[in-house]
Amino acid sequence: MIKYYIFDMDGTLCHSMGFWRAETAHIPNYRDPAAMQIAYNNMRRRYRDEIELRAGAKRLLENARAAGIRCCIASATARDVAQPFLDKTGLMDYMDFYIDCHEIGIFKERPDIYLRAAERFGAGINECAVFEDSEYCARTAKDAGFYVVGVFDPTTSAEGDTAAYSDMYIHSLEDFNGIKE
Repeated sequence: MIKYYIFDMDGTLCHSMGFWRAETAHIPNYRDPAAMQIAYNNMRRRYRDEIELRAGAKRLLENARAAGIRCCIASATARDVAQPFLDKTGLMDYMDFYIDCHEIGIFKERPDIYLRAAERFGAGINECAVFEDSEYCARTAKDAGFYVVGVFDPTTSAEGDTAAYSDMYIHSLEDFNGIKE
């Protein structure tokens, strides 16, 4: 039985992937620390001023809370970069914790972030659903044994078929009506 939701943030809870692509398109392999710092600063401003929650996000989180499902964010975005968005949306009011790839030291090509989230919940993999917009992240979670809810995002959908690695695929968070087991 699914008792825990592990949410990706960018592309899943908010439409920010296009902004990330614009900010990092000129940085080869993301290996220029000075250029990445400029991108992070620009994204902090965008999170504060431009990026909003996706339609249906609050309702989904409220319904999860009412059903006793605990939630967290497992993001590639460092918390300090996302903090303006978390503050303005009140998103952390619905989350037990925020974990990011920078904190763990491994990106989502490996399942460590999802495994660490399940561990922090004190949950087994079979008790968790991972919500992801990106094909490679959905594949990573699925290959690790998680139930995957694929979420359509116009930016990441061009990079792979998230639905192929999803137990459930939705075009909008407004379409989510829970997981029927």
